[in-house]
Amino acid sequence: GEYMNVKMLAAAAALATCVPFAAQAQDDARGGISFRGEARIGYETPTVSGDGDVYKIGSAVSYGGELGVDFDAGGFSVGPYVNYEFSNVELCDGGVCLSEKGNLSAGGRVGFAVGQGSQLFVKVGYASIEMEGSVPGYSASESKSGIQGAIGATFDVGPHVYAMVEASYADYGKFYDINLQRRQVAAGGGFRC
Repeated sequence: GEYMNVKMLAAAAALATCVPFAAQAQDDARGGISFRGEARIGYETPTVSGDGDVYKIGSAVSYGGELGVDFDAGGFSVGPYVNYEFSNVELCDGGVCLSEKGNLSAGGRVGFAVGQGSQLFVKVGYASIEMEGSVPGYSASESKSGIQGAIGATFDVGPHVYAMVEASYADYGKFYDINLQRRQVAAGGGFRC
């Protein structure tokens, strides 16, 4: 199914990214660049707000992956990332439904070492969410973009394998005259080389 395709794609992307660079990274005396790929699962709540009130569109599981490059800057790292997550959020009333199809984000990540094999990080970037509206016999989708920020931590569980946790918030601005946001917590694992 779709979930297995995402897992296979994430694994293939991680291997395609890491294998050609693994020998080069080991030969690099600075050890200054690492490539990473991670699989993620989360819980998210897209919301709309207006007149001081916040309304949940729904809450559901999200799943996807992230690719990134980290440049060691001595005690901290910086680098770009790109992330895509599918969503199961859906709100229906009388046959009329609003659902989230997925969220794409890309931006910069800064990590700070906080002990042997652990790192805290912050991310800031661009995000694009795809929403779909449907009535019996017809559906249409539209994307809205905005800014996204996240904080989290990684924990090494092997020479190249890590676990991660993250909390993120995205603000997409006005969507049909209402404010659209997305809140998410996620966990997962990755491979770094």
